Amino acid sequence: METWRRTSRSVDQQAVATFTGEGAYHGSTRPRPSPPQAPPPAVPEMAPRTLDTMAAAGRTTIERFSATFPNLCDVLGVLPAPSQAAIRDDGVTFCWCPFDEALAEAGPLVRQVLTAMGPHLQRRKRFAYVDAKIQHFQPGDVPVDSHHWHVDGSIVARDARAERLGHAILHDMQARMDGQVAPPVCLAYQSSAHCATQFVTAPLTIDLPTLIPDFVELDARVQAAAPPVMSQPAASIVRFDGLSLHRAVPASSAGWRLWVRVFETDREVQLTAPLIDCYGQVFRPAPGPPP
Repeated sequence: METWRRTSRSVDQQAVATFTGEGAYHGSTRPRPSPPQAPPPAVPEMAPRTLDTMAAAGRTTIERFSATFPNLCDVLGVLPAPSQAAIRDDGVTFCWCPFDEALAEAGPLVRQVLTAMGPHLQRRKRFAYVDAKIQHFQPGDVPVDSHHWHVDGSIVARDARAERLGHAILHDMQARMDGQVAPPVCLAYQSSAHCATQFVTAPLTIDLPTLIPDFVELDARVQAAAPPVMSQPAASIVRFDGLSLHRAVPASSAGWRLWVRVFETDREVQLTAPLIDCYGQVFRPAPGPPP
């Protein structure tokens, strides 16, 4: 499957979908057109240990626990702010592309970002993948189809183990926090402040189910706790990991934005669907009813 694509862009060509809030981080929860395949063997970083323990014991009740998010969020540097034309014309979208391949194929702006990120890669994981997308927002547009607080690289089961508990998909939050395996580590860049990702900046402990089908309850509990939050500065590089709470927010004004993420993980990603087709899409709330 394609992991990078070179294309020209204009405001008129910007793909727009209706915002649903469905929460499509880490894969949509909507039914898939083809039957699910057997899950590949999970590397320890992605093994749903809570789910496996429940299955071995024959338990079907999802328990709760005190979930502590350390919320690593370090601003590593700020690059020169690019012009709107430089963002629009950069040319290449990346979707789970190996770092070295992305560096070779990148346009000038993304290459500058990846070059700056290179010294900050920890290289403790087997793989480093690049996602990069260029989007033009109108005020109120959202870069993804969710406002929820969430974490990247959650441990996901989308198979018979989840179905036995009544869900199409489950995120094993307790396994991510049990300390047995270090979570994925990310570097993220965004060019502009008008649609800046928000990060929780202090440790936070909340009551959660050990397994969650989506991020709705997590989001509600984070909002109720009202922790300190940082909006990522324009043209900055931030380090965070799989226990860092963050969320997308609607654009405050019109304009282009480049977003780049390098994801260090032990999991080998082999795309089985053309995900790059929807990279760069923006999500726009449907017009409300007339007053």
